[in-house]
Amino acid sequence: MTAAWSKGKNKHYPYYFCVTRGCEAKGKPVPRAKIEEGFADIMKKLQPASSLFKVAKAMLRDAWDMRLAEAKGAKDELGRQLQAVETQIDQLLDRVIDATNPSVVKRYESKIDELERQRIILSERQAKILPPKGRLEDCIELTLRFLSSPWYLYENGSYALRQTVLRLAFAEPLRYSPEGVYRTPNFTFPFKVLSGINNQKSEMVLLERIELSTSPLPRECSTSELQQRRWLG
Repeated sequence: MTAAWSKGKNKHYPYYFCVTRGCEAKGKPVPRAKIEEGFADIMKKLQPASSLFKVAKAMLRDAWDMRLAEAKGAKDELGRQLQAVETQIDQLLDRVIDATNPSVVKRYESKIDELERQRIILSERQAKILPPKGRLEDCIELTLRFLSSPWYLYENGSYALRQTVLRLAFAEPLRYSPEGVYRTPNFTFPFKVLSGINNQKSEMVLLERIELSTSPLPRECSTSELQQRRWLG
């Protein structure tokens, strides 16, 4: 559809027109207010209930904490590997000092070069495995802000922000039917999840029924699990 102005007796009126070839509604005007009010209703329904949003926020934080714990474990393992490599390098350096055969010295030096490259790789991996401080706020808080109020951001944002909201909220453009109503929107994954949780009500699956990690470490009951139990009664 495309926007245009239709000239009335005393002023111009805003309309949308279908320009799709072969469509039965091609060329038929639809008042701008009807199109935009219907769109506003869809956007307002995207905003989750306060209680549901708190559960979703707690679940995201729990998932973040679990991944962070796994990253810390991986960092410790890399530290042990790094220590083993450095021990081998020290041992080979001692052998180089004691060796008198040039071919043996050359072999030791080649092995030391290989271990040095391995040490550098392990050090870089260990330094990057943990997210930077404040990454939780960067990755989650801004996302939660958008999920909590997409209509507010769209209504009060610039043209660029509005386009961003549309791309983040809808998996494909909205379709307006010849009957004068919007077809069922295809929302992006986060809103589908929130909508699915909201519709499941008492059929929601508790977190302990979902395999989130293969770690052998014991796991205490998470905040989201407690909130879900209270929510489900």
